[in-house]
Amino acid sequence: MNDHKCCISTLFERLSGKAESRCQKIVDVAYRLFLDNGYEKVSMNDIVKEAGGSLATLYKHFGNKEQLLIYVLKEKTEKLFGEWERRSHYYEGRIEEFLRETGKLFLDLIITDDAVLFHRLIVSVGYMNDLRFSEQVMQNVMSRPTNIIAEYLENEKAKGHIEVDDTVLCAQQFFHALEEPFMFPRILGVETDVSEPRRLKALNQVVTIFCRGVLIKS
Repeated sequence: MNDHKCCISTLFERLSGKAESRCQKIVDVAYRLFLDNGYEKVSMNDIVKEAGGSLATLYKHFGNKEQLLIYVLKEKTEKLFGEWERRSHYYEGRIEEFLRETGKLFLDLIITDDAVLFHRLIVSVGYMNDLRFSEQVMQNVMSRPTNIIAEYLENEKAKGHIEVDDTVLCAQQFFHALEEPFMFPRILGVETDVSEPRRLKALNQVVTIFCRGVLIKS
């Protein structure tokens, strides 16, 4: 989260009014184009053509396409997961409720068409050897929800509420168990039941399994 503030918030804080609105529109347009067409196929001219403004403004605020992608990924990740992080401290001692809440939000997110496109974008960018930032940025973006859960679990562990050796691994396993039946078949183009009853059934089962495994019996 701090890394995000250094990037997006710092940019917008030094702007005002029309300039801030323009930059936000650039980020939104770039995100849509990157999702729909892929990073490599989108040019700075394409972004300006749809967002308006000029190339000079685009380069002034974002540097280049590579840097713009960083802004886009961090800004969208903050919008998706920032509230999870801010709300997590309200769930002290209520791990089952916390996992159900975040798990539901996560499942609601990954069933969208944009979630599949976002995953494909991340994977494709991760394979670009000429993008020096890709490994670090991709890791930060993809691990954001995991880190939020892991930090919550670490706090619960410190307070003696749960017993688990590796909170990061535990968080990864939680999300993987939720994601597997819904995301990966759709990435491959396989028709998948993502109905609310099936999502709720999966969530209840995964939360029950995890809570039985980590909660300390009183």
